Amino acid sequence: MNLMKTLTLKNLKLNRKRTIVTIVGIILATALLSALVTLVSSFQYSMIEYQKQKDGDFHVKFSNVKMSELSEFKNNRNIESTFETMGMGFAKLDGCKNEDKPYAYVMATDEAGFERGCFKLIEGRMAKNEDEIVIPRHLKTNGRIDIKVGDEITLDVGKRYDSNTEGVISENCAYEHEAETLTDTVTKHYKVVGIMERPGYGMEDYSAAGYTFVTYSDELAAIDNGTKSEASEADTTLTVYSRYTQKALRNKDAVTADIIGVDEKLFEKANNSSVEMSSEESDRFLKEMENAKYDIYMNGYLINYECVFPIDGSFKALFTVAAVVALIIILTSVYCIKNSFNISITEKIRQYGMLASVGATRRQIKSSVKTEAAMLGVVGIPVGTMSGILASLILVKVVNALSAGWLNVALSFHTSLPALILAVILSIATIYFSATGSARRAAKVTPLEAIRNTKEIKIKSAKLKTPAIIGRIWGIGGVISYKNIKRNNKKYRTTVTSIVICSVTFIVISYFMSMAFSVVGMSYASADYNIGINMSCKKDIDIEKFSKLLSGIEGAEDYLVGAGYDFDIDKPEYTKEYGEYCRQVYDDSEDVSQMFLITVLDDKSYDKYASDAGIKNAAAGAILVNKCTFDVYNENSSKYVKKEMELYKYKAGDTIECGYNVYDDASSDDNAVEGGTESSTEDNSGYVDEETINNGVRKTVDVTIAGVTDKVPIGYKGYSNTLLFMNQKGFESLWGDGKNGNEIKPGYASYSAYVVAENADEYQDTFEKETEENPEYSQISFYVSNLDKEMRDEKSLFTLLGVFAYGLIVVIALIGITNIINTLSTGMELRSREFATLRSIGMTDKQFVGMVRLESVFISVKALAIGVPLGILISYLLCVMMNRMDDAIIYEPPYKAIILCILVVIMLIYAIMKLSMTKLRHNNIIETIKNENL
Repeated sequence: MNLMKTLTLKNLKLNRKRTIVTIVGIILATALLSALVTLVSSFQYSMIEYQKQKDGDFHVKFSNVKMSELSEFKNNRNIESTFETMGMGFAKLDGCKNEDKPYAYVMATDEAGFERGCFKLIEGRMAKNEDEIVIPRHLKTNGRIDIKVGDEITLDVGKRYDSNTEGVISENCAYEHEAETLTDTVTKHYKVVGIMERPGYGMEDYSAAGYTFVTYSDELAAIDNGTKSEASEADTTLTVYSRYTQKALRNKDAVTADIIGVDEKLFEKANNSSVEMSSEESDRFLKEMENAKYDIYMNGYLINYECVFPIDGSFKALFTVAAVVALIIILTSVYCIKNSFNISITEKIRQYGMLASVGATRRQIKSSVKTEAAMLGVVGIPVGTMSGILASLILVKVVNALSAGWLNVALSFHTSLPALILAVILSIATIYFSATGSARRAAKVTPLEAIRNTKEIKIKSAKLKTPAIIGRIWGIGGVISYKNIKRNNKKYRTTVTSIVICSVTFIVISYFMSMAFSVVGMSYASADYNIGINMSCKKDIDIEKFSKLLSGIEGAEDYLVGAGYDFDIDKPEYTKEYGEYCRQVYDDSEDVSQMFLITVLDDKSYDKYASDAGIKNAAAGAILVNKCTFDVYNENSSKYVKKEMELYKYKAGDTIECGYNVYDDASSDDNAVEGGTESSTEDNSGYVDEETINNGVRKTVDVTIAGVTDKVPIGYKGYSNTLLFMNQKGFESLWGDGKNGNEIKPGYASYSAYVVAENADEYQDTFEKETEENPEYSQISFYVSNLDKEMRDEKSLFTLLGVFAYGLIVVIALIGITNIINTLSTGMELRSREFATLRSIGMTDKQFVGMVRLESVFISVKALAIGVPLGILISYLLCVMMNRMDDAIIYEPPYKAIILCILVVIMLIYAIMKLSMTKLRHNNIIETIKNENL
């Protein structure tokens, strides 16, 4: 056995090039597996940190906890740690523009709360004593109250009292307007020391009546430090934010139900979306929750991100993708490394035969091959593991460097020892399976077969007939090439199969990632603007003049102004799919009427939208958005899933008869309310009650479809009703001719504008200043939504997903490229004696080049002819499988991935063959023929 090991080691040293190529394959396979597990771990850790920043570092929030009960949480073995906040009360804010949020809600906490709560500081510092306070950014952007760091404020803090219920209103309840007042107020003086982002939903409900102001609590700090007992302030009410242990997190429902005192099974069932509760169980659950010891809020995303087992929620898809990619890496790597072993064994057949002839057993020959694999693995696996970790670290650093300033959360590099051990085990398995087949094949060789070396080439006379066209085009080199492929069919099949596997893998993974992004995009449709403006006025607004106002403010990168009018259509021409969906939703066997929203855009925005949608002559009619996403019940998964579907059969040039109602007070010019006199049929919001609708006069107007698209302009992403867009001139022309009695147009329009601003805060300040100073806009009520933070959060989330997704695609591409390079370059190297023999009997350089190029053409065409259709077929089957499991998606072939795959394969084969030919032409013919190690 020692002799065989020595011989194996010497062979590796003699065949250094082939050894290096095989080691590189092992290093790459191990590096890819290590990089994969490190990227998954880093992505999970980054998402956990992102969620902690967004909503806080806690799993379950318990409200209305008495100070005397705090020890129950501190001593609970299922709770790893806690931090507490104390509600100080509400204070009226003078000058607040948001009528539904007129208060400051003063909250107190200590160092643990500031550190682990979702208090993201923008400016200044956190409060360090009870006379200091931190205010939220949206106090200015939403409430329009400008308080700066260093300002001193006075707040009359008290309790919200509801005169209807004669009770105290909690902090997360919406504002009751006339029904509520502040009682038991106490005057407090604070110095503003910091400005923070708006706290997450777990700390400030979006419907809450107060902006969260945070101060310091000496009392909570003393309790945490152990210098004060909870019993000294037994009646004080706290909010406890608890972080569960990993074991408790796996049984979070049972643990939470036990703490709040409700039925565990019922609570678990209520929190399981895949289990349907009966009406009796729902009533029981609601009653139990009303009588629960505490109110709760569960930080669901953080729980999903941290709960490794059972895998649920967002990371179920992540780990599934990672497992699939790991399997693909193993399979392709096994094939890649196996090629190296097979080629090596093919060239060492005579050696194995000679060993067998002098007494080497099959077991010893097998052991020799496996020893070779082990030696290569000892070098390749450690280097590969470190390379994978280093590559992941560099990727994270590069992304953070490139995204500094615009990415709202930094990617975190994180390694997991169990994950790396798993990667090493998988790498060992990859090498083992690569070598096993080759070892078995080497052991079966008999001495006579090995010395003759006739087993590799088996031909029939019919197979050697060469088509005449090959000789005419490529000459003798082409004929030899064609016959050589026929003789060495097994070797060429190996090369073609290798390229096919790489092509299929790249196409399928690319499609899978694009499909994943499509599903995530439908589920989490983010806003494509950061300033939204809703307008209310008693007369029409000139949208062209208003658009000039928006574009004239510095920092407007894109904008749109729209006036929306409601119409309806009787029995529209639905597509089959959408018609069935409508009948299912409305529980009607007949076709149902459909509400349409015709939105008139300013001219510049309309022209830009039409150009982006690829619609010519858009001014001649309306643009119909004919694709939308709906929640559809999937019977296979018993869940509501997002499904995108086409809506109507209409095409460019068709006419739609749109209906609307007008009323007795409508003038011939418009149906808007003029001069401050309110309509008897409408309130200021434009709401028309059912009785008025029934008494209204029915009118219709014919709208011509200029084009159909699935794109929407900014501000209309995620709309679930039918959208038609027109410009002002086209819309006015519908009433200009007076046909069909349509000279009276619908009166009420909902006006809105959407802006993508470079600096949302500065843009909002300038806009409000200009509209307040301009008397022309004094009769218009503006409601401005600053969505800059939400937009940045969504952008950050999709960047994280993008880094992981495209990182995996690059990983797969590297496997494929390496496999192709390894297979082709090794094959050319091993055939150098054959090429030298041909050149020695008179083959010219031109004939030699022609022969190799024809082989390249055969390999490329055959591999792509099999690989591309197979990739499309598997990606389609993947789409079908996903539709059955969960989301419903319309299949679209991954054209970009297919084109990229074709180009890369052709260029790679051409480049490798060209380099190999250049190298082989410079080799000494006699020395190459004499070389027994090839």
